[in-house]
Amino acid sequence: MVVRIFVILLAFVIFHGVNAQSVEYYFSNGVAKHKAKDYNGAIADFSNAISINSENPTLYYCRGLSNLEAKKFNESINDFNTAITFSPFNHLAFFYRAKAKQLKGDVKGAISDFSEVLKIDPQHAESYFLRAKAKHSLGSYIDAITDYDLMLSIDSMSVKGLFHRSLSKFAMADYGGTILDLEQVLELDPTLVEAYYYRGLANIRSGKLNNGCVDLYKAYEMGDMRARQWLKDKCNFTE
Repeated sequence: MVVRIFVILLAFVIFHGVNAQSVEYYFSNGVAKHKAKDYNGAIADFSNAISINSENPTLYYCRGLSNLEAKKFNESINDFNTAITFSPFNHLAFFYRAKAKQLKGDVKGAISDFSEVLKIDPQHAESYFLRAKAKHSLGSYIDAITDYDLMLSIDSMSVKGLFHRSLSKFAMADYGGTILDLEQVLELDPTLVEAYYYRGLANIRSGKLNNGCVDLYKAYEMGDMRARQWLKDKCNFTE
């Protein structure tokens, strides 16, 4: 995704002014180095471009992406702050600042930024998804489910959306809802071992012991060792 964004930027960004060629040179080199995963080299080139043209939001945005990949989260956030100051409707600057905040451990700050993305682009499914995961991590399961619902209204076949919504339902002891979501997940991706594991637990906790044991055994066969103890405790499993 990030590389594709760089390709688009490289195609459309036009630099103006006396030193435009120098800025374009450093920018193009920075994009190439980022694509080659030389993030520190990319940061250096984008910094050189910024030293020549300090008012171009694209340069800060790109350096922010490279800082993010280099796990320099504070520097990344600072770059996105500047990009947003120059270009306040750049929803992707808010999006990647949110990701930097999330990786830094500022979950509430990330939620706030994902919300800003969605004000600008209400169809940005990934922001609903990541905001939902962040809310889930804070124990706000109802709010998380609402965001997963919104994400799935945009992309109804999203395996990750359905799976993670099932986890929020499971956390709320909505085992019937969990099972329904995981049935859809397994129709779309029958290789997702965690779906069998959590459907097994949901079945057991909703009183469907036989169904639960079948799912847990399937998860165990597929390599999920968490299922082993449940099989021993609930399903008379012996090796």
